[in-house]
Amino acid sequence: MNRNLTSWVVAGGLAVVLLAAASGVASAQLAKPGIPSGERTFYVTGLEYKGSTSTKDLAAPTVDPKTLGDGYRYKKPGDADKSDATKWEVSTYRWEPGVMQAFQGDKINLVGFIVNGDKHKTWIEDPAGGTVMKEQDWNRGREYKVSFVADKAGFYILHCDEHDPSMTAYIVAQPR
Repeated sequence: MNRNLTSWVVAGGLAVVLLAAASGVASAQLAKPGIPSGERTFYVTGLEYKGSTSTKDLAAPTVDPKTLGDGYRYKKPGDADKSDATKWEVSTYRWEPGVMQAFQGDKINLVGFIVNGDKHKTWIEDPAGGTVMKEQDWNRGREYKVSFVADKAGFYILHCDEHDPSMTAYIVAQPR
């Protein structure tokens, strides 16, 4: 292999590793000693990200974020803090990590814990659009465990109906 091609291959491989790390891909278990081949356990957390500011520092949005998606919340100036008419707040719900990696045929053990939001209508969709896990209410402060076999290659999608599209996570099952 010539030196330029080798450099490109190394740089490309490094870019993939860095991109995976930066995007929150939970792939460390794929090569972790002591984890049975063909079985992956992922821990996902239901979180709410929240931020506030003042109209003194930044004008409130002209479009109500709630109209952009079910996962967005907005408290306009005066509603966020009754004692401060300039304060406004936005929030969104997420599954963390948002992307997990496995192989086709792996047994997936998904352990979910809800930190924010009293109730999440949660279900899992397979790559063909079928239902892997029927809709369940997942509640704050509780842990939930689901297992299934990733029998298809592609994207398995963890949904929360109340907070789509922001509260969506993906288990990417790569072909073996």
